[in-house]
Amino acid sequence: MTRTRNTAAAALLAGALLLAGCGSGGDGHDNHPLDEGGPADSSLTTPPPPPLPGAFAGVDQNDPESVMVGAAQALFSYAPAEDANQLAAAQRAAPLFDERYYSENSGSFIALAPITGKQWQSWADEGAIVTASASVTSDEHPADQPARVSRVLAVTQTATTPEGKPLSSTTFAAYMSATKLGVWRVSAVAVR
Repeated sequence: MTRTRNTAAAALLAGALLLAGCGSGGDGHDNHPLDEGGPADSSLTTPPPPPLPGAFAGVDQNDPESVMVGAAQALFSYAPAEDANQLAAAQRAAPLFDERYYSENSGSFIALAPITGKQWQSWADEGAIVTASASVTSDEHPADQPARVSRVLAVTQTATTPEGKPLSSTTFAAYMSATKLGVWRVSAVAVR
């Protein structure tokens, strides 16, 4: 019996020592270099936003509304005498879109704006330039989330001859969302 008791006591002692050795100081934090709230070097900064083509020089990539306005203006501006169709404008706007959204939806961008084939051909025959202006409206929209913002934009397309003579103008609503991917990028577009 003594031998069994000694073996049991030794096993119990070994188990207690093992548990004590594996434990920590009680707070769950051992001595790690980041224990004091991060590295001592406070010179770490956020990397600068990626460069954009010159056409987007005025776009603030840290402002979702600025990104949506810039994207809408590029997406709905055309040179019908040079562009085969609206997809050329979508390609120019691509730097302001979430890459995944763009790759999954770019083919449908040809049908976003309310433009008929006849209208496109008429603009092409006249050598028209179609310039879009966009602004964020005060319309209701879903509540902002930390990484997703939605807005309704008023988009006005103005077609002019190469000499600047107005040919036509149309205004429509574009419903856009932007997602924060380090910087803001358009992640949804619908026109109504």
